Amino acid sequence: MVDKIVRVVTANLLNGRAAIGSLRRMLEREEPDVAVFQELAPAQARIVRRHFAHATLDPRRDYHGMGIAARHPIDVERFEMVHRDGWKGLLRGADWPQLDRDLEVINVHIQNPLMRPWRETLQNRKGQVSDILDYVAAKRTARVVLGDMNSSPAWRSYRRLAAQLQDAAAAAGTARRTWAPVPRMPRLLRIDHAFVEGVVPVSTHTVRIKGSDHSALVVDLLVE
Repeated sequence: MVDKIVRVVTANLLNGRAAIGSLRRMLEREEPDVAVFQELAPAQARIVRRHFAHATLDPRRDYHGMGIAARHPIDVERFEMVHRDGWKGLLRGADWPQLDRDLEVINVHIQNPLMRPWRETLQNRKGQVSDILDYVAAKRTARVVLGDMNSSPAWRSYRRLAAQLQDAAAAAGTARRTWAPVPRMPRLLRIDHAFVEGVVPVSTHTVRIKGSDHSALVVDLLVE
């Protein structure tokens, strides 16, 4: 019987400051089936392309770089959002040995709440969350929405998402802090998340990537 666990990773690479060797080792050790990235820059994109058979990447140096990569075929397209688009990828059951049905993976990067002007930032954040929730509500399916949400569980943005989707780390009892203001510091806040529906979160864990202020979040999902 084929193991139906799908491993998904999300990592914010701090606009190219994430160490190449550390990123490569994380991918080799964790062996994700799908990986999504925020603040992806060209040097990191080259490592990702070497590791995955299928990769749709848009590396930049303006904090807007994004990407989705996978072991097996994945249909990727833009996911329209206020301020900064997300990306969505469709894993078709026919192409994946772990899947008997399709799985949708959505990569998002919610705007940093400390960006000025604050009033505009607040509206952008509200709009981004609304874009996610409107899309999810329009069609229920097996999916995971993950990325740098720039929202700890104390923030309203998190609570809005958690009201409609399941926080994989909280549900699995494996929630860990993912971010610090300085890359070398201990992680202080949990702001990188994976929200799911139609799948069972089995476990999550975090992996530090040298040079980045975010740890990668690794999520194991059972797609029944």
